[in-house]
Amino acid sequence: RTCPNGVNDYDPRVRPWYVAASSGPKDVILVLDTSGSMGSYNRLNIMKKAAKAVVKSLGVGDYFAVIAFNDDARVIGDESIMIRATDENKQKIVDQIDLFDAINGTNYYNAYNLAFQTFKSSKLQDRTSGCHKALMFLSDGKMNDDKDDLFDLISREKTSDTVLFTYSFGDSNIGSVPGEIACSYNGIWAQISDYGDLAKSMGAYYKYFAYGLGDNENDQFVAWVEPYQFATGVGMGTTASAPVYDRTVSPPVLAGVVGMDISFAALQQSIGGIDNESKEAVLLSIVERSTAVCPNLNVTDCQLESLRKYGSDDEGNNAATCKKCNSEIQPLKSPLCPYYPDEDELWSNQRNKGRTFVDRACCNVGAEPRIENSLTNNEIRNGVCREGIIVVSVLPFIISIIVVVAVLSLGSYIFRRLQKY
Repeated sequence: RTCPNGVNDYDPRVRPWYVAASSGPKDVILVLDTSGSMGSYNRLNIMKKAAKAVVKSLGVGDYFAVIAFNDDARVIGDESIMIRATDENKQKIVDQIDLFDAINGTNYYNAYNLAFQTFKSSKLQDRTSGCHKALMFLSDGKMNDDKDDLFDLISREKTSDTVLFTYSFGDSNIGSVPGEIACSYNGIWAQISDYGDLAKSMGAYYKYFAYGLGDNENDQFVAWVEPYQFATGVGMGTTASAPVYDRTVSPPVLAGVVGMDISFAALQQSIGGIDNESKEAVLLSIVERSTAVCPNLNVTDCQLESLRKYGSDDEGNNAATCKKCNSEIQPLKSPLCPYYPDEDELWSNQRNKGRTFVDRACCNVGAEPRIENSLTNNEIRNGVCREGIIVVSVLPFIISIIVVVAVLSLGSYIFRRLQKY
């Protein structure tokens, strides 16, 4: 279904509360090609949109940086190291991404070298989540520098907790280097055509971390996001969310994320007031909760192959695999049920239409046991929840029993009276 304006571009999978719950705290560096060839086929604007979507999906427990490269490479923004993914910082970088121009050549070495140095410098200044790292590299052209030098650099500088995500963008002949990098260093590569969904492909990086969160060691993991304005108009709030896995398959597969919205005012009142001091205390608590848990990631070779094949293409792309799994590559989705009810039957509860949350949440209302469909909204609002329910379909049966018992009792009484006479 679409929104009233005819557009439906809302995707919860790129919302901070979803990504935070399915991936945990992380350091993310985007390395984006701004060479001259990116000016073709509207690639630069498509890349800008995808990069901005990734940045906006980050949570307050994350740190990030964006590197633009052509012949040279630079960290965009006011700082040369990673910054915390607050709403303010994310917006600053989004504004900088909009200023990209497509000029000059394509030097992979300079781009990767700056990315690794940024990870190092950030750690020295405590600008890190202290957790897992994602280096996301996108290019649409062949490298102008030496391949062997590049691989020597990666072998020397890449740490074990850094995951390389490489994206070959466009239908031009980019060569095999991005795919070779992914296969050589336990990373993930995707080929996205000029008509493909780059934002979806880049945004799917969280699936790697989601795979690693599915074991029992992380079953208590909960993510928090920076307070934001609720769309319902009730003010600021935050969301606590946790991943949900289908454990009927092995390994477990991410089924989705469940979240609970919490009013910011309620959080402030819970610690003693609604002044600026309590506001800062709540913000600090949310940040601490967002960074307190670093999930253990244990991704197998076959899981990696599954991510390569299905991470950016629901139908699967065998060309993206590295031939490192000796068994059948499993999809990232659980098998579908043989029967799905109609949409109205599944989602639309007409019986509760127009009722408040209290009305809908209170199944047994009133001084007497509730008879289904027999109470008005006003009667429900004025009632008090209690245990017990009488369903309309069994009511005639119960009345019949009462009548039978009454008749038998009356007959027995009359019979005893007649015996006395």
